[in-house]
Amino acid sequence: MRTFISGIPTPKPALFFSRAARDQAVIFDPACAPLLRPVVDRESLQPWYTPTGERWLLTLPHGYSQRLGVNSFADLVRHHPGLQRHLREYADDPEPYWWELPAAATAVLTAPTPRIFIGDGDHVCLSWEAGQAIVLAPVRMVAPADHLTLALLASTKGKQMLRHAHDTFTLPSVPTAIGGRLAELAAQAVTMAHERHALSREFARRLLADFGPPGSTLSPLLERWWELEFRDLLAEVARALRNPIPEPFQPFWLARHTEGRARYYTLTAEIAALEAAIDEIVHPLWQEELP
Repeated sequence: MRTFISGIPTPKPALFFSRAARDQAVIFDPACAPLLRPVVDRESLQPWYTPTGERWLLTLPHGYSQRLGVNSFADLVRHHPGLQRHLREYADDPEPYWWELPAAATAVLTAPTPRIFIGDGDHVCLSWEAGQAIVLAPVRMVAPADHLTLALLASTKGKQMLRHAHDTFTLPSVPTAIGGRLAELAAQAVTMAHERHALSREFARRLLADFGPPGSTLSPLLERWWELEFRDLLAEVARALRNPIPEPFQPFWLARHTEGRARYYTLTAEIAALEAAIDEIVHPLWQEELP
């Protein structure tokens, strides 16, 4: 029997950092780096692999300040001057040790890796995490984890079980030979999901770098560029970035878009095939009386 670890209840807004604010703090004070960890929440969770790094959280554990003799905000920034610029507008907060996470967050902060993050709702989403991301409620996690556990939980029967499980869960017994194959399939799905994300972000990054005015961001349509026909991509770049792709460069972007789009959908199909293969192997292992 395994136990779920509940994600951290939503922390105080002051403790969230953007990527830019995090980078600025670490450049000014490298000792801040281990205190700031990327965040995964319900909105950012994706199947198999979840990218991190857009939002960061200050993860000072409960009791941290007392151990260091930090009794005020001034004491805190003397120890960690890189935090001052981001936190100074909250310096008058009267709550003692407001810069710390509550005691309930300790299990998440100290959970070993790798881990499996598990979303909630009717369409359960599971993601492999081998770094130092912090998960926020209502997302739960299993830690430590392995690819066999990921395969079992990510199967149709596994997700069905997760929709009804509360604090604990039990996995079916798996013969060694089958377990190795399932672990291999899950690891391949994680790798392909990572590649698919990297592909999508690199194309989007290049679009913004080449055609976006300073300070601009991509529109939702351009963020999902692979769903657009090339003529629609041209129109959306002109509309959203107000900087059309010049005609001499359009053949280059047509080839790039065509190649990237084909690879994205190939990866999507391959992930679906891996999921089907996992289901085929796992289905007989689960009890049929699952709700």
